[in-house]
Amino acid sequence: MPTSLLKSIEEVRNPEEFPTLSDFVRSAVERYVKELKRKKLAEECRRLAEEEDLAAWAEADFSEYIERMARAERGEL
Repeated sequence: MPTSLLKSIEEVRNPEEFPTLSDFVRSAVERYVKELKRKKLAEECRRLAEEEDLAAWAEADFSEYIERMARAERGEL
């Protein structure tokens, strides 16, 4: 890993939250993967919205929709 990157990481890493460099990197990768999943899901939602009659959303059960989004984010779907 480049020295400049290690130096930058040490400047932002909270040693109490991330005692080791590997803890910090693991957390960063996990957040990155979640963000990629969110972007992919958002793109899919936009694609589907273009194909659907959105008037049906007026009567949608949003609590069920939110639960499905959470499950998808956790990788359960």
